[in-house]
Amino acid sequence: MKFLVVLAAVLGVFLAESLANDNIQINNVRDDQSKVSQTVNINNQNNVATINNWEGWRSWDSVCDYGAGFAATRLYNKRICVITKINKETFPSLEQLSAYSKDSKLPANRELRVYTVNQRKVNNIGEFGRHVESLCNGLSTYTAMEMPGE
Repeated sequence: MKFLVVLAAVLGVFLAESLANDNIQINNVRDDQSKVSQTVNINNQNNVATINNWEGWRSWDSVCDYGAGFAATRLYNKRICVITKINKETFPSLEQLSAYSKDSKLPANRELRVYTVNQRKVNNIGEFGRHVESLCNGLSTYTAMEMPGE
């Protein structure tokens, strides 16, 4: 009986860690002295991360829905939303995103990815999952494709 209680406690700790949420606030000042504020919210239970970047008219919001396999970014200055498929080989995992956010800086050896935006509007945003639909609803929405190479 004692073993079961200890086992349940240990499993509870690991389960709580895997379902935990991270909420990270990052504030920076650009070279031109303008302020940038970023919030990263990670919901491990739903496999979703949201990133809010407040930078005046250049602000943007993103949602990464790892369960549905799509990420979307809402660009306020262009009044559009862009959706891409999450490539598990190149897109940061929830764990990596959490680590990057807590360090407030990206690793020096990161690779930048280039995406091409399709000029045709998306007709049915709902096919990309409820989180993406919630972010992009009411906006002109386009898909983007990761280009091969660096």
